[in-house]
Amino acid sequence: MEITPEPSPEEREALLAAIASDGDPRAEPYRSVWRLAGLLENAESAPEPPLSGVPPGVPRRSRGASLK
Repeated sequence: MEITPEPSPEEREALLAAIASDGDPRAEPYRSVWRLAGLLENAESAPEPPLSGVPPGVPRRSRGASLK
């Protein structure tokens, strides 16, 4: 790896350590096995995805977003 301008030995060591690290420590909870298990459990609990608002093929009762 080439770094320009040439860093001091301490700077080079710090840069290489940062590159080799796992990344942002704030993202660690999102890598949790427990979080993944919970997501998979919830994803598998429903046989079909949830329906949104109006079923397909049913016309709207009113146009636009006006309230009546």
